[in-house]
Amino acid sequence: MDITYLGLVLSLLLLIIPLLIFRHLKVKLTQQLLTSFGRMIVQLALVGLWLSFLFEANLAWLTILWMLVMLSNAVLILRGRIKFQRKILTPIFLISLLTTSLIIVPWILFIAIRPEPLFSPTFIIPIFGIVLGNSMNGVALALERFESNLSGNWKAYTTRLSLGASLWEAALPTFRQALHASLLPQLLNIAAMGIVSLPGMMSGQILGGASPLIAIKYQMMVMSAVFSAVTLTDYIAIRLYLKRRFDKYYLPKD
Repeated sequence: MDITYLGLVLSLLLLIIPLLIFRHLKVKLTQQLLTSFGRMIVQLALVGLWLSFLFEANLAWLTILWMLVMLSNAVLILRGRIKFQRKILTPIFLISLLTTSLIIVPWILFIAIRPEPLFSPTFIIPIFGIVLGNSMNGVALALERFESNLSGNWKAYTTRLSLGASLWEAALPTFRQALHASLLPQLLNIAAMGIVSLPGMMSGQILGGASPLIAIKYQMMVMSAVFSAVTLTDYIAIRLYLKRRFDKYYLPKD
């Protein structure tokens, strides 16, 4: 069942509720809300038109080109979000996201789903977008927590070094904390699925007319891919960050 444009406009009227709350509490988020939703509407409309063309064209090189655009944009967003060590983080983001994508996405597409045709943009682009988006959020949280925990527990880090620990051994407790902080929201979300909440992808498929059983199978597959992707991206990124963040004496570089 399709949504009429009138129905879409009426749904956007729900934003009056947060706007009234912002005004009542004098919270300065009105401008940001209007700007964010305005950008979302324009961007989604343009992307919708582009994806319609991309799916109809069904050209492998065009699909790969768009995936590279998505990856580049993810790196730029991460670079803008992270406020520390931006010079060394750009290649770290690129390598970790690219490596994860080259492992997770082909596994899901070519082994689990095996669509016809095999390189169908109808399957590749949505799955790549889900994996990339979740990996991007996860790695940002993991690196922010790693850096802040390392700075806040500097004495513990240097003490372990003074006792003969290697860089890996000295940073391992902070590594664990950062990975835990990044993955815990994912695990809580996964644990709540089905009874507490219906995920967006599953709800979208059901609203689009798909069988609930088919939607459930796709959701299980996607969540397996997402959690594996976030874990792998976090691991690669922090390992690379360790190598670039510290010198040969295990002291932080300026």
